[in-house]
Amino acid sequence: MFRRLVVAVASATLLAACSSTGSPGDGAASGAPVRGGTVVFATDVEPTCLDPAAPSQIATQILQRNVYDSLIQQDAKGAFHPWLASSWDVSADGTTYTFHLRDGVTFHDGTKFDATAAKATFDHFTDPATKAPLAGSLPFASATATDPSTLVVKLKSPFAPFLQLVSFSVLGIQSPAALAKGQAALCAGGPGAAVGTGPFTTAAYSKGQSLTFARYDAYNWPPEGSPHQGAAYLDKVEVRFLPENAIRVGAVSSGQAQLAANVPPVTAAAFEAGGGVRVLSAAAAGTPFTAYLNTKRAPFDDVKVRQAFQRGIDIENIVKSVYAGRFPRAWSPLTPSTPNSYDSTLENSWPQDLTLANRLLDEAGWNQKDAQGYRIKDGKRLSTVWVQNSTVMREQRDVVAQAVADNAKKLGFEVTVQGLDAGTFSARTKAGDYDITDQSNQRADPDMLYNVWSSKFAATSGGANYANVTDPQVDQWLSQGTTALRQEDRPAAYKPLQKWVVDNAAAVPIYVPQYLLGASNAVQGVQFTVSGYPDSFYTVWRTK
Repeated sequence: MFRRLVVAVASATLLAACSSTGSPGDGAASGAPVRGGTVVFATDVEPTCLDPAAPSQIATQILQRNVYDSLIQQDAKGAFHPWLASSWDVSADGTTYTFHLRDGVTFHDGTKFDATAAKATFDHFTDPATKAPLAGSLPFASATATDPSTLVVKLKSPFAPFLQLVSFSVLGIQSPAALAKGQAALCAGGPGAAVGTGPFTTAAYSKGQSLTFARYDAYNWPPEGSPHQGAAYLDKVEVRFLPENAIRVGAVSSGQAQLAANVPPVTAAAFEAGGGVRVLSAAAAGTPFTAYLNTKRAPFDDVKVRQAFQRGIDIENIVKSVYAGRFPRAWSPLTPSTPNSYDSTLENSWPQDLTLANRLLDEAGWNQKDAQGYRIKDGKRLSTVWVQNSTVMREQRDVVAQAVADNAKKLGFEVTVQGLDAGTFSARTKAGDYDITDQSNQRADPDMLYNVWSSKFAATSGGANYANVTDPQVDQWLSQGTTALRQEDRPAAYKPLQKWVVDNAAAVPIYVPQYLLGASNAVQGVQFTVSGYPDSFYTVWRTK
C-alpha cells in the first residue's frame, strides 16, 4: 500500500498541491479586471468523488480548490504564506505546529470558521473510514482546538513535508455540518454537501454533464500576496465534462466555452492558429514521465545493460516528435520546478551515445546477434517486456513506449509493450513480472521520491518503487530529506539521490509533463498552482 505523500499521476489519482498566488500566471492578462459574467470550463475528467480528502482524482483537487481554502499557501518557489491561518509556530523538535487562525471567516453555510472546524477537517482526513490516500503518510498524533483561534497539531515524529501537505486541497477546510453528513454525501458533492470557505459555492451538479460554481459574495480572505481582495470577479463558473479532445477544444474555438483542459500537444498549434485563442501552460512539479527498469530481474539486473538502454535511446527526438515540441525532455528523476531539490547539473549530462551503448552491451556479454538483429547471449535473446496501465493512459504514453521500443531495436533490444487493465497491471508489477514500466507523479515536494525509491515500497511489496531498488544509501538520503526541517537543507539529500539514479540507470526520465490549457482571449487572470495545474477561478475575469 502506498503510504508516503505521493500518488502516481498515471493512476489518475491526486497529487496536485494547490496554491493561490505566486505561481505561473497568464502572460496575456492586461487591463483592469472586470467584475461579472460566466466562464465555461470544458474539462476531460469528471471526478468520481468530490471529497478532496478521500481517494480522489487530480480532477477533484483542481475543481474543489474553488470551494475549499487551506490554512496556508505555497508559492511558486516553495515558500509558505498565511491563508486561513494568519501565522504558525513550529516546536524546536519539529513535532508540534501551532496555527493562529484568521478571524472573520465564514463557511458557505453561514457558520463561523474557527479552530474547532479546522480540527474537524484534520479528524476527517485522518479517520481510517475516510481512506485518505495521504493520511497514512502523516505521522499524525492529534489535533486540538486550544481556543477558538488556535489549532495545535502534534506529530509522532518530525516530518518535513507537513506544511506542504497542509497547503493541499486535501486538507482544505470543510464545514463541520457538511462533514457530519457522512462520506457518501461528501463524495456525491453538490449544494449542501461540498461546503467550504472558498471563493465559490457549489451552485449545481448534474452528474455526467456539469458542475456549476457561484461567487461567494462574502469572501474576503485570500492568501497573503493575492493580486486582489474581496469576492471573485466572475459571477459563475460552469464546468462541462467533455472527454473527447476534439469536442472539448472545439468548444473554445467556437466560443461555447472559454477554457479547455488538457489541449493535446499535437493540436495546440492548430488551435492557436484559429485566432482569438491561446494555449497557457505550466510545467509539472514532481517526477517526470519515467521508464523504470526492474533491477531485480535479468537483463536489467546488470547495470551495464541498464546504462546501455538509457544511453542508446534518442529521447530528445522521440519527445519532440510525439509532443510537437510542447513538452521538454527530462534529465533527472525530478522535474525542474520541484522546489528545494532539482539538480540542474544533470541536464545534458547523459545524451544519446550509441557508441557507448553498444560497447556496454558487448562488455555485458551480449555481443552476438540473431537473424532478426536482436542481441543474444548464451543462446538467449535480449528480450524485455514493458507493461503499462492502459486504464489510465494519458498523453500518448503508449506511443512513447512504442517509439522507445523501436529505437531500442537498433541496439539489439527486443522490447514488447503490453497494455494491461488496472488489475492485471497491479498483479504483474507485484509479482515482479515485468522489465520496464512507467509512471509520473505530480507534487511540489521532493519527499515524493520516498515512495518511488524507498526499499520499503518496492513494487514487489505493492508499492511504487518500480525499479525495485533496495539500497541503504538511497534509503539514508530519503530519510535525511524527510527529516530536514529547514527547506535549504533538503537539496543535500535529494541532489545525490538524483545523480545516483542517473548514474546507475535505475530509471530513464523521458519528458516533463505540461498542463496545456486552451483559453479564449476573452478570459484573463488565469493562474496555475506550484504543482502545475490550473488554480481556482478567484483571479479570473472576462473582458467581454
